Amino acid sequence: MLDHKLTIFYHTAKHLNTTKAAEILRLSQPAISKSIKELEKGLGITLFDREKVRLMLTPAGKYLLEQSEELIERERIITFNLQHMKKEFSGTLHIGASTMLSQYILPEYLARFRETHPYIEINLISGNTYQIEQELLDKNIQLAFIEGVPSQTDIHYIPFLKDEIVLVTSAKNDSPESITKEQLKTLKFVVREEGSGTYNIIQRQLSAAGMSINELNQQIVIGSTEGIKQYLKHSDCYALVSVFSIQDELSCGLLKIIDIDDLEISRTLYAIHKQGTIDPYAELLLRFCESRNRKSKR
Repeated sequence: MLDHKLTIFYHTAKHLNTTKAAEILRLSQPAISKSIKELEKGLGITLFDREKVRLMLTPAGKYLLEQSEELIERERIITFNLQHMKKEFSGTLHIGASTMLSQYILPEYLARFRETHPYIEINLISGNTYQIEQELLDKNIQLAFIEGVPSQTDIHYIPFLKDEIVLVTSAKNDSPESITKEQLKTLKFVVREEGSGTYNIIQRQLSAAGMSINELNQQIVIGSTEGIKQYLKHSDCYALVSVFSIQDELSCGLLKIIDIDDLEISRTLYAIHKQGTIDPYAELLLRFCESRNRKSKR
């Protein structure tokens, strides 16, 4: 298999940051620096320009990075296939997810996956849909789960789950069981930030219903669903959030759903990977999740 010094070089060169490489490989920074110096000594050529404020690749370093990427990916496939033959998988999988999915949906899937494949380590990062797509395009993660709609030609989108966006408020608020679309404009709203999958789907489906999201009386913008829920508990505001995100609050009687006449906001949640052949460990997780979805529908 590949010399570990090449793997260390690849991650350092890709991020131009020894701290990031150390974090990914779970090594110390001194170990990263020592390995790169040994690689340069063995090759007899300088790979990084260290005279600048930040690490920069020399022409030799750029060439080695270009050539090593395919080698790293090929080794990963070979290792996976060998593990498949002995039916025991081990390795590391880097995935990403929109905030809502990472908090309320994926944890159960990942816990069950780890029960089946205890030797596969999973590193999960979260952010809004735009941020996660960028992480995927930059090859920092191999698979992701997002709330947004297909928008990037370099990304393959796979329908994962159906979700409904519902109108909620504190259970303490004196509010009707249902309202009209026009009455939506009279309510005080707390909303997600622009760029989030939830914001985008609400904006699009309100527009399809003849309304602009700017017609809502937006009191405050909060960058997470969890923050929105906490705010609702202490205010007379309303929010449009995923039904997946409020199951605990509904069962505890802290929040309540208000029906909107003639308006249903639903969406498809997607699993995504870069166009082309999917990473084998990412495919293993994706197939596992899809299998659980099929079983839950029976």
